[in-house]
Amino acid sequence: MILTDLQIEGFRRFASPVRLDGLGPGLNVLAAPNEAGKSTLLAALKAVLMVRSSSKAKPVKDLQPYGGGAPHVAVSFTWKGMDCHLEKQFISKAFTRLMLGSERFEGDQAEEALRNLLGLEEASKGEAAGLWSALLVGQGESFAQPDLNQTGQDSLRSCLEHGVEHATGGAAASAVLSRVRDRLHLLQTAKSGQPTGKYKQALEQEAQAQAYLQDLENRRAALEEDLAALDQARRALREQEDPERKAQDEAELVALRQLRDKLRVADAEEQAARAALATVTHTRNSIRDEQERRQERRETQRKLEREAAEMQHDLQALTQRTAQARQRYEESRTQREQAEQQQQTARQALLAVSRRATVLQQRVALDRSKQTLHRAEAACTRLEQARAALAALQVDEALIRRVRKAVREQDAAQAALNARATRLTVTLQPEAAGRVLLDGAVCPQGETVLTQAADVQVDGIGQFRITPAVKDHDEALAAADTARQQLQSVLHSAGCQSAEDAETLFEERRQAETRVAEARAAFVASLPTARDERDATLFEALAMLRQELRDQVAALEREQAAFEQDCQPELTGAAGTRAVQTGTETVCSAEAAGSARGDQTEATLQVLQQKARQEEERAARVADEARQTERAELAAYNAAQNLQDKAEATLRQKQTERDQVGRELAVSAARESDEALAARAAEAAQAQAQAEAHVQALKAGRETEQPLSVVETRIMRREQGLENARTSIARLREEIKERETRVRVAEGDGLDEKIAEAGRTVSRLKLECEGYERERAALALLDQTLSNAEKTQTERYLAPLVRTLQPAFSTVFPGASLEMDTGFGLCGLTRRTAEEFGKLSDGTREQIAVLVRLGFAELLHARQSPAILVLDDALSFSDSQRLELMFDVLADAATRFQILVLTCRVEAFARLGGRPLSLRPIPQITERR
Repeated sequence: MILTDLQIEGFRRFASPVRLDGLGPGLNVLAAPNEAGKSTLLAALKAVLMVRSSSKAKPVKDLQPYGGGAPHVAVSFTWKGMDCHLEKQFISKAFTRLMLGSERFEGDQAEEALRNLLGLEEASKGEAAGLWSALLVGQGESFAQPDLNQTGQDSLRSCLEHGVEHATGGAAASAVLSRVRDRLHLLQTAKSGQPTGKYKQALEQEAQAQAYLQDLENRRAALEEDLAALDQARRALREQEDPERKAQDEAELVALRQLRDKLRVADAEEQAARAALATVTHTRNSIRDEQERRQERRETQRKLEREAAEMQHDLQALTQRTAQARQRYEESRTQREQAEQQQQTARQALLAVSRRATVLQQRVALDRSKQTLHRAEAACTRLEQARAALAALQVDEALIRRVRKAVREQDAAQAALNARATRLTVTLQPEAAGRVLLDGAVCPQGETVLTQAADVQVDGIGQFRITPAVKDHDEALAAADTARQQLQSVLHSAGCQSAEDAETLFEERRQAETRVAEARAAFVASLPTARDERDATLFEALAMLRQELRDQVAALEREQAAFEQDCQPELTGAAGTRAVQTGTETVCSAEAAGSARGDQTEATLQVLQQKARQEEERAARVADEARQTERAELAAYNAAQNLQDKAEATLRQKQTERDQVGRELAVSAARESDEALAARAAEAAQAQAQAEAHVQALKAGRETEQPLSVVETRIMRREQGLENARTSIARLREEIKERETRVRVAEGDGLDEKIAEAGRTVSRLKLECEGYERERAALALLDQTLSNAEKTQTERYLAPLVRTLQPAFSTVFPGASLEMDTGFGLCGLTRRTAEEFGKLSDGTREQIAVLVRLGFAELLHARQSPAILVLDDALSFSDSQRLELMFDVLADAATRFQILVLTCRVEAFARLGGRPLSLRPIPQITERR
């Protein structure tokens, strides 16, 4: 059996149709990250092969995607060279279609044909089980050996009995055991051992007879109870129908209703008075609140005016302080520039003396044989430094190409977004600067590109919201964000902050490569006797150079005379460097006197260098002090300017608040003057006093009256009592009539005779059930005996299964031998010593469980039965060596039957090979009719 196509829709995370592309014979590998849907694919394959489409069980409902839907799965496969197709839809409009070559099956017929093809049997609630349950290995199931049900074990036995039946007599023993179990299953169920058939029917009849007998006895007890209750009900009815009691209750009810009507009128009058009082009180409170608000605004206005005057005075002082700080800053900057000029002059003097010292050292060094060797070592050092600098620069040609590509993509995405954006052109009058804000900042002059909603605020006018009508705005913005993130990712990998930094580093790398080449060329050039540029020969050239330099001493002495004639001071006139010029001239005169005075000349030059260096250090200290002073004055100036800006902003805010309060007072006064408001307040106070007096008078008049709620409760209680009495009389009459009828029926029904007959029936059925129980126990004992015999027989023909598993086990566990139990599980492994399966490591147990399943598939394939193995995220605890061995075993098995491997470990399983699979969205599932 070879899967060729798998399509699913509305299945867990796959709400839209998808197809598993690339399926074919042999080894198939789907390598995808977590949550890509690999486990969902396996669940879909299990559902389409082993679950009825008509099932309504909870596991089937769990297959639905978020939001609901009808899971739909279609799978195509080949079987013995025949093209087959299976399609199922669950829950809504469920159906099953199966095509086996030219044969077509629908509904239950298709389900039965599929089970017969795969060797499955019904397990529970529409789900089938068999050996295939062990071949479709879900995530986390690969650590345990397959748990085979009876059908799966029978499938393996049928495979193993082929060729060994004559040696074991397995067919006859299985036939006897089958007949015993068939007979036993007539009396009890196969799985739970519960009674069934005639035995269950006899038990039910016995229970019914017991219930009938109990019912008769209950009816006799109920008759006795009815006689006692009938007498009690007749006495209660006589008490309820007393006419004098009824007339008294009705008279009390009429008097209470009259009192209630009187109290309702008084209550309505009091409520009206309280409502009038509340209205007048609310009006007076509103007037008082308005007066208080006006007074608060006047006080606030006076307070704001005082604070604004104080702030104006403080602002003037701050403005003067800021001007003084700026003047001090300008003076410090001038002093710093002068100090830096003096430092530069001293540095030039030091450099001049150092240059002259270098010339002298070079000329003196010409007399020594190690001068050329020194230059060669310096060149070698420069080469090593250049190589180290080159290695530190990571931005090479490939990385800069990625950066440039990401920059182009970001520019293109931003250009596409800007092309769709809205443009805002602003031209402001000079006096309007700062009054127009865009998103809280000062609005710029000219054109502004808007890709998102923006707020324009005009001081004193209002606020406007501009929403760009950009087509595909979210997509363009997402594309721009994606391009920017990609650029940042590439820059992060290059260790750069921007594309310009990357270009700079790339240019530095190119220059470093040039410097390496130049340094190596200089090193090679410093050794003219080197035969080639290999490092091994360069050191040999150094030894030869030492001998050549001894021969050059005479030539260097001739050049010394020429150097003394050309020695002239090179320092230009500066007031602080005259002593250095004089010393340099002295050095030149000493050089001209002869080489015997070289040490004295060098000492003199060192003194001059020391003086020049001290002068340069002094000038540097002065310059540093000037720079520190400048920074301090700049910080003081910035602090003063910030205080001034804050004071100006606070003053403007106070003035705005003062103006706002003034406008509010003007609006209030225009609406109603203070005099009119005071007059209305006096009228409201007088009306409130009158309303309160009226309410108190009504309240005093009702102090001796009963509360209305109490009277209404009494009326309700009296009415409920009369209604209960009427209901009780009707109920008692009905109860008396009903009990009289039951007594007459029971007295003529012959209960005692029926109770005796029911007792005899219960005894007969009890004896029948005991007979069935004895038969069931005998059959169960025979089944156990035959099962033990079959177990012994199964142990004899487990050898073929072990032989099937042994090659793969020997590949992964060299020299190991297997021990199988009668449930077709690996119970032990012998490697020098016997090892129990449960005590092995997780990785070893997982590898063994996968190998056992491979053996089952091999047996099915050898018997020409449908065979396929699917592994979801298996071998996750295998080391690299064991993983390679398992890859070899899987690849070898895939030459005989199809294997699907689903994994999230893309790198580790890249060495497995096989057909690469992929998930691809499709418009709809391809239906075959």
